[in-house]
Amino acid sequence: MKKHATTGLAGASILAVILRKALCAAFISVLAGAATARAEYPEHLIHGIVPFAPGGTNDIAARLVSPYMSKILGQSVVIENKPGAAGNVGIEALAKSAPDGYTIIFSATASTQNPALYRTLRYDPINDIQPVAVIMESPYAIFVNPHLPVKNLLEIVALARKRPGSLNASAGGIGTRLSVELFKIQNNISIEVIPYNGTGQASLAVATGETQLAITDISGFKPYLDSGKVKMLAVAGEKRLPFFPQVPTTAEVGLPNYKTGTTAAVYAPAKTPAAVVAKLHGIIDSIVVLPEVTEQIHKLGGSPAPKSVEELNQWYRREIALWKDIVAKAKIPYEN
Repeated sequence: MKKHATTGLAGASILAVILRKALCAAFISVLAGAATARAEYPEHLIHGIVPFAPGGTNDIAARLVSPYMSKILGQSVVIENKPGAAGNVGIEALAKSAPDGYTIIFSATASTQNPALYRTLRYDPINDIQPVAVIMESPYAIFVNPHLPVKNLLEIVALARKRPGSLNASAGGIGTRLSVELFKIQNNISIEVIPYNGTGQASLAVATGETQLAITDISGFKPYLDSGKVKMLAVAGEKRLPFFPQVPTTAEVGLPNYKTGTTAAVYAPAKTPAAVVAKLHGIIDSIVVLPEVTEQIHKLGGSPAPKSVEELNQWYRREIALWKDIVAKAKIPYEN
């Protein structure tokens, strides 16, 4: 009897081992299947949101890199302009989309400056948004309608002081608005800010004389510069731009403290899988340094500025904190 019991226990033990091995094999198979699914990203088209109207930095950057992304990924990256509330409509749409890598946004200053200007947002800029990659960094420039009787930046300051409230500036988004506000604060002058839906509309306003000046990126102004419908007085960066070497920097014309610009970047919803973020990041980094893409970026007044995902995360949080501090110091009222 004892020998029979022992044999039975041994058989049961062998069966348990077989069952454990079968379960392990099934579990490994599931993991392998999941890994394969992740490796196949993307399996269908990617929705790329531009949170402003066509023609501005966000839109131009998106349409510059998206064809390359489509080719490399093997799936179309379809761009949709979703303007409204200074970019908040588009950013909210991203924040509320599924974190699966199939919805991304091409956004510049709105992502880092809107949290400083809006009392309430329908998304959390830190917990709902994941920075992915930088497309380009661009210093802003000061543009004027040719009929404005000024030849340089200091003459704008002098005119604004001589005739307070007589000047107006178009703003195609939060970044361009804050750039004008910073200019006003540093020079103790008054300029009325006229809001527009995107840099394209803001630049058209200066070209047609609807507004007198703008402080923004070059992208929307390029056609009007070529035709002479606007003048570029200065670049608010550290050095002159390669494609506009005749235009001085703000430091060269006597305003060394005035520096402002934008960073066009790609963002995804928070909780997007790290592997997906890494894949998109690597692809975009590889695209912006292609000679033909870099040349186009230079023509737009920018430069490629690749950062690691971690560096970009840190930059994103620093920028949000920085603009909150500037808005508070400038006593700019919150938007509702």
